[in-house]
Amino acid sequence: MATSCRYFSSLKVLQDWQESQDDLQISRAPLRRRHRYPDRIFSPRLLVCHDFKGGYSADEDALFQGYFPHKTGTAYWARALALIDTFVYFSHKRVAVPPVAWTNACHKSGVRCLGTIIFEHESSVSDARLLLTPNAAGTGYLYADIFTRLAKHYGFDGYLLNMETTMGSPAEARELLHFIEYLKFCLHKVVGPEARVIWYDSLTSDNRIDYQDALNMTTLPFFRAADGLFTNYFWEDRQVFEGAQLAGMLFRLDLWTGLDVWGRNVQYPAKWEIGKALGRIEASGTSLALFAPAWVYEELGSKDFETNDFSFWYDKVDNETKRNISISEFIRPHPVPVLQTENYQMFYTSFNTGHGQKFFVNGKAEYLEPWVSQSLQTALPTYPHTSHSPYLESYNRRLLQQHISTALPGTFKTSWNIDYTLGFYGGSSLKFTSDPYNQSPYFDAIFSSAPQHSFSLRKIPSPPTSPSRSINGSLRRMTSSYQLRQPRVFVTPLFLLDFVLQPSTPFIFFVTFMKCSKGDVKIRLSGRWLLVTRQAHGTTCYDELDSDTPHDIYAEAPAFEADLSGSVLDSWVRKSFSFKVPGRPPICSKSGQSGTPAGAQVETERWHGIRLPRFLFQINHLDIECGENFSGSIYLGSILLFSKHAATVAQNDAEAIAPSVTAPVRVTNVRVGSYENAKALRWDEDHETTEWIVYVNGRMIGVACAPGLVLSDEVIKVPEETLTEAFSSMTITSMASDSSDRTKVTSSEIPVVNLRVRIDAVGCGGTIVKGVEQIVSV
Repeated sequence: MATSCRYFSSLKVLQDWQESQDDLQISRAPLRRRHRYPDRIFSPRLLVCHDFKGGYSADEDALFQGYFPHKTGTAYWARALALIDTFVYFSHKRVAVPPVAWTNACHKSGVRCLGTIIFEHESSVSDARLLLTPNAAGTGYLYADIFTRLAKHYGFDGYLLNMETTMGSPAEARELLHFIEYLKFCLHKVVGPEARVIWYDSLTSDNRIDYQDALNMTTLPFFRAADGLFTNYFWEDRQVFEGAQLAGMLFRLDLWTGLDVWGRNVQYPAKWEIGKALGRIEASGTSLALFAPAWVYEELGSKDFETNDFSFWYDKVDNETKRNISISEFIRPHPVPVLQTENYQMFYTSFNTGHGQKFFVNGKAEYLEPWVSQSLQTALPTYPHTSHSPYLESYNRRLLQQHISTALPGTFKTSWNIDYTLGFYGGSSLKFTSDPYNQSPYFDAIFSSAPQHSFSLRKIPSPPTSPSRSINGSLRRMTSSYQLRQPRVFVTPLFLLDFVLQPSTPFIFFVTFMKCSKGDVKIRLSGRWLLVTRQAHGTTCYDELDSDTPHDIYAEAPAFEADLSGSVLDSWVRKSFSFKVPGRPPICSKSGQSGTPAGAQVETERWHGIRLPRFLFQINHLDIECGENFSGSIYLGSILLFSKHAATVAQNDAEAIAPSVTAPVRVTNVRVGSYENAKALRWDEDHETTEWIVYVNGRMIGVACAPGLVLSDEVIKVPEETLTEAFSSMTITSMASDSSDRTKVTSSEIPVVNLRVRIDAVGCGGTIVKGVEQIVSV
């Protein structure tokens, strides 16, 4: 099928592959720079090995250009990309190229995306031995060169090498170590320093399939040859700790201890309790390799997938200890990477999960059927709202200390949820709601034991591990009456963004809101600048994020305020706000002061020959101030942060603000081409364009992430009236040997279909330029 994703069933099939093929399956989303924690600062990394029904599943990711339409509008998607360091697309095909949709989604979040090379069972021995075929120059291995070309062409970042079959002899098994080293060298040279070759714990150097379940002297040669070792799943705690000691301080994070979410024949808790096993690995100091987290979708089904998947990653509570045992409790989230070009840096999200029941363009539903396209996924908040997260408990405790003068009994906890009924661009948005009876546990503790006038004098106690809904009657009456006057809603932090900027660089902030009820509403979105510093005691600002007295606050950013009181009901409103990166950081001597801590070194990065400090911008929280005539929800449709580099701003213009994001080029040169054996629309590529919305005969038919779209039979079928006219003019020839009439149709008599085609270009900042409609003949 023309739109099927690319994979190879054997090495001989792969040898015939040429780069000129499959141009529409090439990922055009480069791997964005993401701040990865230094090895000496312990933070376990997470590798996700995505095994779902053998890979390339129908109605999931088998078609590279997505599903427009889709049967249900629901598919498995990567919810927690902020937690993931490396994503492996696993399949039982000989060589699995990650579907372009997964590569795009991972790269936009700064996640490496790897394919799989797998040899299983004794029937694969002859194919495995071909790996050692020398190249024509005699300087390396033929198939290592092909694997490198394949990764470079399709835009992914390396391979998981799974050898679950033997070679021809122990000597060939030992030579395989040279193959791995050569493949690693080629990938690092051609694809880039972020490329990886990860070896799965199976084959040994003496040519036996002997799963060691850990790093030991048997697996050590492969660990050294590759970029990392993915251990088998049947480990014991002792093996994990011994392997971490063998890897040493510098390389322990390249040791990935395997966890099978399905829990097949393992000695640790699995499925919903996989977090307990994560805690055991975390103590050892190694990284984590999570196999088949799509268990939530594959076994439990799609009906409650959103709820189940959120609990699995963020909010699963142990019934006995009442502690959060979800994956997010053991993996520190990465800052969201920003798009960096020579002239500007930018962060944009429309909170799109890559699927939906409708497709919205600028807030209007343009495609009215369910759809799926993982390529279109954009960033979701770094810190999802959970009820049992120690980090968020600590954060909210600090938040209330900072706002104690305005925090009154009407302050309620609130949460955001992904909403699929409304969207600004894509299929979803963030919906903010609050429940007046879901009182914040922090205020429960304060109001039940202290008068209101003493709030600022008391130390706020630590919150309970599980918020209680049992509020005494007087407090409930007090909060309910206050809500009618002017409730204020606090929301947990949304994003932590990673910028490399000069001080005083101008910034512009665009946010799209919608309110769904009449009344007065004011939005206040605040943020703060954090400097990535190396403290005198060897820690970084990340170690301070969950501290009650953080030292990493560089400066509070000006608050983004929007008054939606006069806005049109149920319509999207876009507000903009300009500010600057603060100037040179002061030196702070006291704990909790803004500025650079005494003795700390500011982390910098070279950018176009200039050494610039690294800033983290935290979109802190959302204040929603509602008038007594408002009762409803607030929707957040998109966020855009944009900044030009200081070198490109007028040198003498101290008040200059960041200009608008460069718009994509209007598409006018649409033509018909071919893709394998199918008809396809083609147009020229523009580097400022990330997606193209395709309309045919006035109706949206899909979104392309490459300058071409394969046309379905439904789109190019001949109209019935045209077909009737064509057949009425054909010559009817009566065959003397048969009593029935037969119609002979020549190729010249097949009617030509004229399509009215318009292609809108979507820029990397969400700007949409409407194309010119033109007639295209198919």
